[in-house]
Amino acid sequence: MEAGIIRLFGKGDIASRGLVGGWAAPEEGHIWNDGLEAVQTIELAQQPAAALTIVVEGVPYVYGNASRQDITLFANGYRLGAWRFSERRLATLTALVEPEHWFIRNGAASLRLTWHLPGSARPSDIGDGPDGRIIGFAFRTICLQEA
Repeated sequence: MEAGIIRLFGKGDIASRGLVGGWAAPEEGHIWNDGLEAVQTIELAQQPAAALTIVVEGVPYVYGNASRQDITLFANGYRLGAWRFSERRLATLTALVEPEHWFIRNGAASLRLTWHLPGSARPSDIGDGPDGRIIGFAFRTICLQEA
């Protein structure tokens, strides 16, 4: 991944590269989490000298009894941010990533992102169709920017 470049979740760009666990199959233009946590790894060629902002766009799954969606983002164990959504519309999640949050491995900077989505639900359990996945957020884009 390169800072300043918007990457697209889904079949056309990221697909499943860097997605460690807790993800559904990539779809056109997005990917859902599948479970209460989704883990993703991103790498940069070197450790950033200054803080970066991670910006993610997507749509929270809110329907019926799943009336809100909470999301907490951790990076290498550090809590970067938390959000609560009560509407099913495009949302932007923004968090600051400090240089010390990165792990350095084989000369590259590595960030293991853990998206905790405790309100994720099976649409089939709440009357929203036959989908049996445990979904909470449709991830569309991700970008690392200068803070």
